[in-house]
Amino acid sequence: MIKILIVDDNQYKLDKILNSIITSHPINKSSIDCANCKKNASKYLYKERYDLMILDLVLPVEEDGESLAKVGLGFLDEILINPSIKPPIHIVGMSGFKDEITEAHNHFSSKLWNLIEYKEDSTIWSDKLDSIIYHLLKIRNQYVNNLIEEQYNIVNKHISNNGLPNTSSGITLKSLIYKIEDIIEKSLPVPSYFSNGNKAKNINSNNITVSSEYDFQNLIHMVLRPWFPSLEPENATIVFDGNTKNADFSIKGNRIIIEVKYIDSTGKKNDTLKTLEGLKNFYLENANVKAVIFIILYESSVNLDKFKIESKFGDMESDPYVSVKLIENILIAN
Repeated sequence: MIKILIVDDNQYKLDKILNSIITSHPINKSSIDCANCKKNASKYLYKERYDLMILDLVLPVEEDGESLAKVGLGFLDEILINPSIKPPIHIVGMSGFKDEITEAHNHFSSKLWNLIEYKEDSTIWSDKLDSIIYHLLKIRNQYVNNLIEEQYNIVNKHISNNGLPNTSSGITLKSLIYKIEDIIEKSLPVPSYFSNGNKAKNINSNNITVSSEYDFQNLIHMVLRPWFPSLEPENATIVFDGNTKNADFSIKGNRIIIEVKYIDSTGKKNDTLKTLEGLKNFYLENANVKAVIFIILYESSVNLDKFKIESKFGDMESDPYVSVKLIENILIAN
């Protein structure tokens, strides 16, 4: 969440700016402070670090004082030289006086700040302000995600270097998708670990097989449920190709959908690819779904191009994310 300071002595104009922000962006009113003179604005900047300050160029120095030209530009100079003030990350100058906008142009452009001319009978000023805030929010979210991801990687490295168990399941949605795929893929070779001479006498790894789509679904349910307690099978009812269909699995109330397929013949491969395209298009139009994961188990006897299929049907830049993971079956009946 970004913090905003609005500095304007015209209460009506200030309220319009405030209302424009909170109705156009996911920003709480509690994250926005308002000051009606330079002195009060300074008090806020002494205490808080703001992502954005929206500054009227014609201001009174003190509350109930006379609004004067040059006070706004003078305040900007004070912000830059006063060590007690926490300078905002970005500043937008705003005024209903076109002459003031023209005079302040060089002052703002040299610092890559923005100037907006305010007109009572126009919405152009609010559109420009919306665009600026949108980009600030986007940059802030990217920064926070990168910071969290960096810390997450540091923790993972420490866990790995010290041989500790790692039970984390990812921070960002993308990393969560890759973690889910990784858990499923790594579950397939596990039974083979019991055939090294140290297995319990009642365990027969030769009897552990996956030879159908239902077997694979059961395996996925078994290995994912401890990591994701909200995992539910057959939860999301949809209408697809004229028929009612339940998604194979959902996590967090259908925010993440997992579809499971099994390919053991050329005919099944063709049917699966056709279904894959249709389901992908459906989920791309479903606003509630944030990620779709297609997990496809295939037999080595089937001729297919794994990487071509994954790249053709997967799209990790779309909304929702669509990931396709093909896994060769190594748990087959002897």
